[in-house]
Amino acid sequence: MKQSPPSEPLREQPPAKSPEVNKWLITATIMISSLIVVIDTSIVNVAIPEIQKSLGASVHEISSVATFYIISTVIIMPLTGYLSALWGRKQFYAGAIILFTLSSLLCGLAWNLPSLVLFRILQGLAGGALLPSAQAILFETFPPEEQGKAMGIFGLGVIVGPAIGPVLGGYLTDSVGWRSIFTVNVPIGIIATLMVLKFIRNPSYIKKPQGKFDLPGLISLVVSLSSLQYALERGQSLGWLSSREIMGLVVIGLSSLAYFIRRELVTPHPIVDFSAFKNRAFVAGNIIGTITGFGLFGILFVLPLFMSNILHFNTVQMGLALMPGALSTALTMPLAGRLADRLEPWIPMSFGIAIVTLGTWQLSYLTAQSGYWDLFWPQVLRGIGLGLVFVPLSKATLGTISKAKTAAASGLYNLVRQLGGSTGIALLTVMLQYFQAVHLNNLNYAVAQHDPATLNQLHELATVFMQRKAIEGGNVPTQALSNMKELILSQAALEAYKDLFRYSAGIFMLNYLAVSFLKVKHPVSR
Repeated sequence: MKQSPPSEPLREQPPAKSPEVNKWLITATIMISSLIVVIDTSIVNVAIPEIQKSLGASVHEISSVATFYIISTVIIMPLTGYLSALWGRKQFYAGAIILFTLSSLLCGLAWNLPSLVLFRILQGLAGGALLPSAQAILFETFPPEEQGKAMGIFGLGVIVGPAIGPVLGGYLTDSVGWRSIFTVNVPIGIIATLMVLKFIRNPSYIKKPQGKFDLPGLISLVVSLSSLQYALERGQSLGWLSSREIMGLVVIGLSSLAYFIRRELVTPHPIVDFSAFKNRAFVAGNIIGTITGFGLFGILFVLPLFMSNILHFNTVQMGLALMPGALSTALTMPLAGRLADRLEPWIPMSFGIAIVTLGTWQLSYLTAQSGYWDLFWPQVLRGIGLGLVFVPLSKATLGTISKAKTAAASGLYNLVRQLGGSTGIALLTVMLQYFQAVHLNNLNYAVAQHDPATLNQLHELATVFMQRKAIEGGNVPTQALSNMKELILSQAALEAYKDLFRYSAGIFMLNYLAVSFLKVKHPVSR
């Protein structure tokens, strides 16, 4: 019988490879999930009075709705890299969207203030996880020569969201009720979840963390960030240095932060990877991110105060006056993305810093007689400049980080920028009070000495008040108009705001000290 030839050994088949997903489908998925988060940061503000009335809360109590949301957002940001590796990028991102959607529904169903605050904390944890992860996914999806384009698209959504948030929030609150500003997230969240499950993949280069979970590190992280963020949020209302509570929180926060950083640097299995700070561009980018957060969030906090207290704008007028800045940034970001892909990132950033500085300085020329168009051009300049800074900054800061560490680095980058914004708001508030006190003393002295220039300024201010009351149809007693004390207080406030804008412009120029460290070789391929 003829013997059959021995059969060939079976060859090992390579593992099945997931089909590539179109990068624009991934981009659309990221934009939808990110947009509901950034809109949520501003949509709530306009509904606060209605929520306060509905739940019977005091002014102090209702502020916790925003305060604890921001605190939970800050806490989760540096953990996004670790959690993505632990649970898988796709599972973690989808889980964050599901949690955000569910907590939004629960916020809309909240029966009292404590329940609303609890659900807002959950919502903040989910939102704080989504933005750094979204940025990391886009960086990994696009090749180096297109990462500027990707950041321009991402930045477009991040800027447009806060701009339309107050308008959408006001409409929903007036027409449907305050609960609808939360429940409107539910259908969008469901769509975003399905798209994530369909289009987002788990990259092979992200490895699951090994070793025992660092519980002491997590506790010290939560204590440090929550203490510092709460102090920054409530310091103004509680009196900063005069408040034992605030000073105690600052001491606890800084001590816990020092312990956390030291532990993460020596423990073999850290929950936050600080190795990105060995990268010179990453360090420089975070310094610029801190100052830029100061310039963006700080001025956006001060400008509405100026419009309300000095120009006496109503809510609609303030929204319209702030809109040109947001639209200018949004329109500039795609161009900034193209420039960041074709030029060294520091080049468009240098022009952007100069334009933001110029626009901020122009705000110092505003007076009590200023109107919409006096605010328009400084806002446009600031918007264009910020667009030229944000996109190249993101690319320069994260573009030289390895793919495996992009999520962790993005979480730290977003955390630093958020803390920079909170610090900026706190610092500008303290500066405003100081400048006002200085100008008040100077004006009282000048009036006592019958200084002609000072008396002329007060006369002009009194004229503005009379014209404004005449337009409003109000009857203002003559003695109120001639009340020197009231006029001096108003003039002191005006001069304090002018000083604040000048100092803010000067602080923003400090970015030039760090820009030189971003002069790294421009990547052209993977």
